[in-house]
Amino acid sequence: MKIRLFLSAFAFVIASSSCTKDIDFDLNEEQERIVVDALITNVKQKHLIRITKTTTFFKTYVDAPAAENANVVVSDGTNTYLCIEETPGHYYTAELAFEADKNYSLTIDYEGTTYTANDYMNSTIEIDTIRTTESEEFSFQSGQEELLASVIMEAQESPGLGDHYLWKLQVKKPDTAYKDLSPTYRDWTFSSDEFVDGRSPVDGWPIFERIPTSEIVSGSTVRVQMFGISKGYYDFLDGLGKQVFRGGLFDGPPANISSNFDNGALGYFVAASERIAFTTKE
Repeated sequence: MKIRLFLSAFAFVIASSSCTKDIDFDLNEEQERIVVDALITNVKQKHLIRITKTTTFFKTYVDAPAAENANVVVSDGTNTYLCIEETPGHYYTAELAFEADKNYSLTIDYEGTTYTANDYMNSTIEIDTIRTTESEEFSFQSGQEELLASVIMEAQESPGLGDHYLWKLQVKKPDTAYKDLSPTYRDWTFSSDEFVDGRSPVDGWPIFERIPTSEIVSGSTVRVQMFGISKGYYDFLDGLGKQVFRGGLFDGPPANISSNFDNGALGYFVAASERIAFTTKE
């Protein structure tokens, strides 16, 4: 019986090993493309246009490879603004404030190809005030009720559908520098005016929620940036969200997000008016 059992196990090992085969996958290496992350606003500052390059499937980088020595120009149709490469792939305008209610174009000449994008800088609403609140909410991470903070904005929305907004959040605790609580796309808040058109919600706009109270302690300065963005950029962010927050059984295959650049460049050129508001946590 022991010999039979041994022979059976030996036969299983031989059969398993004989089924092993190396398979080489022929992965198509798509042509290298540039990726553009560009934002200009009506706030006086040096505006950044960051240009990187895509890589093949098997290459990994801590940072995406920079697209160096490009010629980068912003224009409003009348004036042109040359951008200077201060570090590899990082191109800056001079310190200036772009005017709202104008169409802007970004032109990039890189390695013999010209890429162009356009975006309209809409005016945006005023922020009346911002405030913080705290409430007990169930935490899926801890499995119990926790005290969490929210940031609420008071504002009067302009009548007429078609406005789109983006918010970012920074907090400065006493005796510390500002901490960016919205460092990546996943942490941003963006919305259309579909449900608030022309109104000032009684309870305000809850623009950031479920923030650990350890991030906004007494004496903290809360800084909110609000951007009036185009519908095109809103659709880009919405499409990005559908790709990032995926993984369900019935999700479709991933695809490149639409861009406002021609000639196959990825990313988006954003022209957005900006409002900044502050509050102090008591």
